[in-house]
Amino acid sequence: MNLGKLALIIFTLSILTGMGAVLSYSEEMTGLDVMKRVDNRDDGDDLTQKIYQKLIDRRGGVREREMVSFRKDYGKDNKAISYFLAPANIRDTALLTYDYDGTERDDDQWLYLPALKKVRRISSSDRGDYFMGTDFTFEDIKQTPELEDYNWSLAGSEVIDGHDCWVVDGKPKSDELKKNLGYSRTRGFIRKDIDVNIRTDYWDRKGQELKHFNVTELKQVDGIWTATAMVMENVQTRHRTEMEFTDHKYNTNLPDRMLSERMLKRGYRSK
Repeated sequence: MNLGKLALIIFTLSILTGMGAVLSYSEEMTGLDVMKRVDNRDDGDDLTQKIYQKLIDRRGGVREREMVSFRKDYGKDNKAISYFLAPANIRDTALLTYDYDGTERDDDQWLYLPALKKVRRISSSDRGDYFMGTDFTFEDIKQTPELEDYNWSLAGSEVIDGHDCWVVDGKPKSDELKKNLGYSRTRGFIRKDIDVNIRTDYWDRKGQELKHFNVTELKQVDGIWTATAMVMENVQTRHRTEMEFTDHKYNTNLPDRMLSERMLKRGYRSK
């Protein structure tokens, strides 16, 4: 055998071996494995950012809002607080979320309504309610869904905007969870290269197509992949919510007092 044929055989074997490794990797991955990668990816120890929000109804009417948001990790748990800055009629409305890892302890959420001077606690049965007229539920606005609430299955792969993505289906583990979450199933598209969810499709409790979430802009900020624009569109109501994120500040050692119940009524300007 001449050296040319030998080199060709070695080259062919190396390709087949590499393909086999990729196939083996794909076969070994589960839907839960993928979602754990999303949940565990680096998103900084804390984050401050501003949010521009646009609500667009079926007739094209637009409502614009401005917010500021703070989030800090405590091990696998995290706390977040967001304040509305504008318009004037909802200024100082605030949402505080304590997102605990696992299902041993229910997450805590409180919504402060300054017009009523009242704090409303969001119960686990209310987390499928929509947040302040947006197309995001109280559950949606958390970083990632509670992994233990769903049965996850890997549905395959798909290329989205030139990026290879895992396709992961989630189904609530019980009828009670389906009722509380507001969904009978979800389908997420997770970029394989950076473990970021760039799209999620939702079906309502009756199994009808409900809404679609898309990350429309994604950038690296301080080395961390960050969604800088996203949209949630409800196909049943033909209403959509667009959000832009700016002024990102990671790892600034936010003080714990900024993420406490006391801060809900004090408002952003008082800090």
